[in-house]
Amino acid sequence: MWRKLRTLSKFEWQMTWADKSILFFTLIAPTIYFVVAAVNTNGHPLGTGNALVQLTGYWAYIVLVGVLNGFEFGLINLRETNFLKMFTVIAGDRRLIFYSNLAIQTLFIQIEMVCFDAVVVALDPTTIQYLPDMAAALLLNFLLVPIIAGFTNFFLLMPIKGNTIALIVMGYIAVGMLLINVSLPNEWALNILLTSLNPCSYVVLFYAAFLNLAHATTGFNGTMLVVVGLFYLMVGYYPVRHMRLQSQTSRY
Repeated sequence: MWRKLRTLSKFEWQMTWADKSILFFTLIAPTIYFVVAAVNTNGHPLGTGNALVQLTGYWAYIVLVGVLNGFEFGLINLRETNFLKMFTVIAGDRRLIFYSNLAIQTLFIQIEMVCFDAVVVALDPTTIQYLPDMAAALLLNFLLVPIIAGFTNFFLLMPIKGNTIALIVMGYIAVGMLLINVSLPNEWALNILLTSLNPCSYVVLFYAAFLNLAHATTGFNGTMLVVVGLFYLMVGYYPVRHMRLQSQTSRY
């Protein structure tokens, strides 16, 4: 099994590295936005308050788009080109393809975050004090990426073509980023619902809680993050076992 997993991981690495569009949406786009913000704010792209809180928004974008573009689209593209069916027959278990893809995309997201953080420190030297937090965020990503994959695995069950899914995902990301800071005062139940449905809000709260930003670490927040995370890890496993192996546009 490990030899098959290693072979599939090498193939996934080559496919991901060959598709430069993943780097554009996940790394280059937020970097350009950050550079423009640095120019327009005279070297204070993260504001003059708690810069680390602002930085978690960029990290949330990189994680979410990295999972969607690299992981979900990677599996959907394999399905639409009928490689998913072929590799499943060769490997004997579709879960091996899932795990190898997830491992490679986690590695790419980590590399992209390191590159982005390097740009942040270069343009705003005051953020060098946050290097320990940046390192801690990388460790947290090993938990976050599988959880966010669980959030978004429902795309694998959608009986529509890849191009249509791309449009849906763009809207999904846009809505998620717009609602990232939405918090209703004295409406804890609705806030839990928003966090449970919006992976962007979940990622930001996850970073805030475990990096102890703005005293976000509370027993309630920690319990909510664990419960929601476990829920999506369990629910996200269902599409892996039941996703189509056959292309939506092919009968073979």
